[in-house]
Amino acid sequence: MIEVEIKLPIFRRPPIEQGLCRLGFEPGYLVKESDTYFTSSFHDFMGNDEALRIRESENLSTTSAAAFLTYKGPKLDSVSSARKELETAVKDGNTCRNILLSLGYRELSPVRKLRQYYHRDDLTACVDQVEGLGSFLELEIIVENDAERKKALKKIEAILHDLDCRMQDTTRYSYLYMLQKKQQ
Repeated sequence: MIEVEIKLPIFRRPPIEQGLCRLGFEPGYLVKESDTYFTSSFHDFMGNDEALRIRESENLSTTSAAAFLTYKGPKLDSVSSARKELETAVKDGNTCRNILLSLGYRELSPVRKLRQYYHRDDLTACVDQVEGLGSFLELEIIVENDAERKKALKKIEAILHDLDCRMQDTTRYSYLYMLQKKQQ
């Protein structure tokens, strides 16, 4: 699977959320997420533009909880954050964490956010409040191949335009990278 994604810093959430609804996006769940990223001396994920993480998610709308192990490959273009993504649910995030630590991986600082999901057809929009960083809009489409990736990116660009936003204002940096730069 390829995740085609853009990330946009936003300074006023209400106009973005109202714009998403005006464009036919339906509000989804409100979720609290904690992402723990890993690195190691034998594989430099950040240096290779990759990511390995455990996401622990608490759905505040249903009070259910879930955990996922995710690998993200290097970015596939110079415009978006499109990349190969492999993800699987894990029964216990803490046990998964302990397995990775036992294998020699090291934890990096966690990324915590409150995420409001919105959905329209194959598009997912997330309005995030990231601890220590502020608010962001993420737009994403999951596709099967590179030809679909290019079409999906054009679709995302059109949504941005309809929200009176520009691709030039997006960032390709991950929340983890932005938090680490802020701490330096």
